[in-house]
Amino acid sequence: MTQELKYVSPEEDVSLVRIDQVYESLRFNDYLAQNGIGEIVDNSIEARAANIEVRFTVEKAQKTGKKKGSNKITEIAVIDDGIGMDAGTVHRCLVLGESIRVSKDGRRGIGRFGVGMTLGGISLARRMEVFSRTHGNDWFLYTFVDLDDIQQRRLNCVPVPIPREPPKEYGELLKDSSGTIVILKDCDRVNGDLEGLSNYLGRTYRKFIERGIKIKLNGELVYLHDPLYLSGPTVFDSQKLKEKGIGDPKATLLGENRISLDIPDSPGKTADVVIRMSLLPKEWRMEAGAGGGAEAKKRKIDQNEGVSILRADREVRYAHIPYITGKRGVARPLDIDRWWGCEISFPPELDSYFQIKYIKRGAEPVPSLRNQIREVISATVKTARSIIREDWAKEQAAREAKTGFFEKAEKAMASAEWNLPQGRQGKNLTAKENETKLDALASAALGAEKNNSDQKEQKKTEIREKPYSIELVSNSETILFETVHLLDNIVIQLNVNHPFYEKILQPLCGNFEEDAEEGLASQQFRQDVKNAVLLLLFSYAKAESMFEDHQGWLANLRTFWGVALKSALNEYDRKDSPS
Repeated sequence: MTQELKYVSPEEDVSLVRIDQVYESLRFNDYLAQNGIGEIVDNSIEARAANIEVRFTVEKAQKTGKKKGSNKITEIAVIDDGIGMDAGTVHRCLVLGESIRVSKDGRRGIGRFGVGMTLGGISLARRMEVFSRTHGNDWFLYTFVDLDDIQQRRLNCVPVPIPREPPKEYGELLKDSSGTIVILKDCDRVNGDLEGLSNYLGRTYRKFIERGIKIKLNGELVYLHDPLYLSGPTVFDSQKLKEKGIGDPKATLLGENRISLDIPDSPGKTADVVIRMSLLPKEWRMEAGAGGGAEAKKRKIDQNEGVSILRADREVRYAHIPYITGKRGVARPLDIDRWWGCEISFPPELDSYFQIKYIKRGAEPVPSLRNQIREVISATVKTARSIIREDWAKEQAAREAKTGFFEKAEKAMASAEWNLPQGRQGKNLTAKENETKLDALASAALGAEKNNSDQKEQKKTEIREKPYSIELVSNSETILFETVHLLDNIVIQLNVNHPFYEKILQPLCGNFEEDAEEGLASQQFRQDVKNAVLLLLFSYAKAESMFEDHQGWLANLRTFWGVALKSALNEYDRKDSPS
């Protein structure tokens, strides 16, 4: 038998939501404290504020017995000098789903679903108050939501705004100015003391700070933090300008690429995803492992292994993304990746391509876009890593040259010299010609930046004292080495830019991070191989000294040797690399 449906009269209509339960449920979202505060700051940015201040009140915990209690943040306020809100807008600003910002010129702003500020506030606190005015000589208009009142069914609507003065310590920041004050009270879901909030604000809103917006945290200016290390002013710029009159070094832009995409529901219209990549300053990354040092940590370089994703110039994600930057299945980034930066930015019109959530977190490109981004980034990552390793190799080589890196091979060849016939090259040089060659050798070994008279004389003395020696130089990558024959010395100028040095000899030096746990037997084997290669070069130089070179054919031989070896190594790399 079919059961009859009972008619429900209008007086018995059932509400779509249980407001008292929904508000409590909505508190348990993915917000961190900094994200909740960020939602309120978003509104200040969209209100075209020039100054934004975040303040929080800390209640010191009482000691209980021998244990110290932890301090508790009881109140958070965000004050901005933006355009403010009229009565109608103030009345709607805390309504979930109500978008109070009108788009201009068809452009969409930071907001999307009209839930950000309210959800951000109630995720942290049980009471949220708003004061706002559109003119500096007007009264502030006040409204609020209170979760205790909602839960006890004393509050079912956002109260009609009424004129009310804000707390003096906040109101004085907007003296004679339009603006808005949002106060979070009874902050029962704020863990810790908001450590790291300054860095979060400086990184998330860096584009706006760069354009002149000032953000303060409890009265202290928030400096921008750019994961690309291209923008300023940073706190380090400020410090160095005061001390030395110059700013902090900046990264090098490695490239800017655009991926044009169709805008959903807008036939014929497109928008761009912009990918920018940078290489951090060379002076910060002189050796492997520098990214974990004290100076690097001050600049957050030890945390710089992620990709920054920006929506409407506001960062919505900063994280390592394995499927974009690393090998598939690799969860941990390489330490070397601290030294390059990557920023992916897109307009709100492309939200669907990044699967943006209502809380503006966790942006993740859809598979088709992810593959395009990976293709753009992977080539630049490879180039950046190559440059970084090459700079490490050059710096390490310079240090090792000072500490006797070639000493064992040099001494072995010098000991063998007594049992070998005397060479011809260099024996006809005059003292003046010999000194001229020594000058040139010292200058090339030191480089222009260290080429003063005292250092040059010291280097010349070092060369004179060794029958055989190797000096590192920076030359065209087609040249493997040059031999210089003096009256009593043979010198090999070994080129650090040749692929043989970079890919064969330099790795034999060890000292890279991945070799830190290498056993003593393996280290000894590497040293033996390295010295064997050096002895091959010394032996060739000795053989060359037995011939007069009136036609320059020995120089041509070395040149063609370097070219052929470079080509062979490049081909070897291609054939040996995974497809």
